[in-house]
Amino acid sequence: MKRAYADIPEGQIHYRIEGSGEPILLLHAGVTSSDEYTRVIPFLSKTYCAIAPDFLGNGDSDPALYPYNIFDHALTVVNFMDCLGIKKAIVVGQHAGAKVGIELAVTWPERVNKLVLSSTGYYAPAGEAKAITDPPNFTSAVELKPDGSHLMEWWRRSSLWGHPLDIVEARFLEYVKAGQRGEEIHWAGRNFDSRPKFPLIKCPTLVLSATYDPMCAVAEDVKWLIPKSKLTIIENGPIDLNRVWPKEFAAAILGFLNTPSV
Repeated sequence: MKRAYADIPEGQIHYRIEGSGEPILLLHAGVTSSDEYTRVIPFLSKTYCAIAPDFLGNGDSDPALYPYNIFDHALTVVNFMDCLGIKKAIVVGQHAGAKVGIELAVTWPERVNKLVLSSTGYYAPAGEAKAITDPPNFTSAVELKPDGSHLMEWWRRSSLWGHPLDIVEARFLEYVKAGQRGEEIHWAGRNFDSRPKFPLIKCPTLVLSATYDPMCAVAEDVKWLIPKSKLTIIENGPIDLNRVWPKEFAAAILGFLNTPSV
């Protein structure tokens, strides 16, 4: 697996790449990086050119020029594709990355061949039966402290889900790299209303979720809002499915891609 940088108008994008053939773009969740796909890429790169960029402000990419919204991140992906000479790609997104994938498919439909939305959804208005709540203080701003106590807060957020220690440590390092502005991508995802966008998606789409991901609560609704989409729920699957269960995550994607579109 190689690592490289792409120069786009907004700055440098760091990315990981492996394989050959049709490109498949892997868009990471909020305050993470392309590292979350390092266990998935070997499965996908056997038949595809798997490419995982870091969003601006995350991982080893340059900082975002200002607090980016989802459209801004989607535009950087289009510019990234242009830099690599990619006219059209399969797009896979996890959490906030899935919302970027939605924007790509709706605003630049000519650039998206097929779409995989992993653990995406929407926050229902208060009072609806399927309301989703984040853990307390999960996306609030973190102030840098001279005594380093902000590092303990980043560790707390990284360890909320009970993942193996190596994954917790990797998540912690991503928080450190993103720094004080890291939560901006979470806020962008929270402010992005997916519901009116779902019916506008025209490309073949897989709605993918895991039983223990909070967004699984609305997975069925998302499937019905996207025309002719398919739904796969991985039983007993964890949040951060691509990191913790990469084989199952990749198998669901490959199964979808290998099924002829109706």
